[in-house]
Amino acid sequence: MTTVEDYDAVIIGASFGGLAAAAQLQGTGRVLLADRQAPGDGETSACGTLLAVLERLDALDALEQVHPTIAINAGKRRIGFQPAYPFATFDYRTLCKILASRLPDVEIAVAPFGGRDDDGALRVGDRRVKAPVLIDASGWRAVLARTYGAPPSDSTHRSVGMELRHGHGGCNLEFWARPDDCPDGVFWAFPAGGEVREGVATYTGKGKRLRSSLAEFVHEHELAPRAVHGGVFPSRLRDQVAGPVFVVGDAAGQCLPLTGEGIRPALVWGQEAGRQAARVIRGETDLDTALDTYQAQVLAHRWQYRLLERLQSGLLRAPRPLLPMAVRAFASGPIARAAQRSYWELADPDRLQVAPGVWSEARATAEQCAVGPAANTNATGGACAPLRARSATS
Repeated sequence: MTTVEDYDAVIIGASFGGLAAAAQLQGTGRVLLADRQAPGDGETSACGTLLAVLERLDALDALEQVHPTIAINAGKRRIGFQPAYPFATFDYRTLCKILASRLPDVEIAVAPFGGRDDDGALRVGDRRVKAPVLIDASGWRAVLARTYGAPPSDSTHRSVGMELRHGHGGCNLEFWARPDDCPDGVFWAFPAGGEVREGVATYTGKGKRLRSSLAEFVHEHELAPRAVHGGVFPSRLRDQVAGPVFVVGDAAGQCLPLTGEGIRPALVWGQEAGRQAARVIRGETDLDTALDTYQAQVLAHRWQYRLLERLQSGLLRAPRPLLPMAVRAFASGPIARAAQRSYWELADPDRLQVAPGVWSEARATAEQCAVGPAANTNATGGACAPLRARSATS
């Protein structure tokens, strides 16, 4: 491995953050997007996000189901409410394939990252590559950033989750806060067409009993090994740059504390990292300025991350009888409206583009239980209303 291949940009990690960054670099020089798995393989996420994310990306073909209503079970109370911004479940593989299909000029390599040599070359599979612009979207391990001195993820601020699909349906996004079988975390049920994604997560990072807890939650004696997917996700924002590297998604701790939503931040800030990187390649700015601009834009929302982190800590410490009162405060009224608007703004879907300078006009109905093209209509769940949508890109 003595030959070094030169690129204008190298991105490590081809899930949402890497694909988002590559979208903004499409057509800008020679770009390599590398991951040990092909885009769409290796699902770890519960695949729920704001419906607006799929609309802004003109990716409604990945939509499984729309959820304008959320139900939270806290203690012995079940509190239902309609959030200001409806949520949706989607198919991981389909969305990744849609995003990857828009990268005809980006080289996608299925190869593991093997480290950085003394001469600065990156080992990608059996190749050595160099680029002036580097983006780490490799997940919570931040494998590229760590070669430039970034510290490892803090084990006290990592959550662990896993889920599976069951062949029954539903309408509401449903959560169980600190249930008896997982007192340091949550259960969830995310309907996805004729199926439902059921999962469990612990905020303390102690995942030894998660599989048995999930089996009890879904009323199974044991779970088939390949039926379950999941992983680690951070709950504290980290440095957004490491030396010359833009750090994106879970590698930068951009997953939201409390809710565990990591897809939207990875897409929004992945695109922003790609925009700043493209400016460097085009000679519109220098790398240091681009890195500073990117980091400043993300860290402008640091106070919101810290607030969510404190709420997560409070959820774990609060006496269980007080949980319904806290949920109601954030479910309706002036506090709820302000909190939900802030939650939208900390990774604003309106920043998302289909391609550089291309904005989507796709809009889907927010009708309760509406299902999209990616729903498994052959599953055993109850019938849901078909999605009605219009889609146009300008």
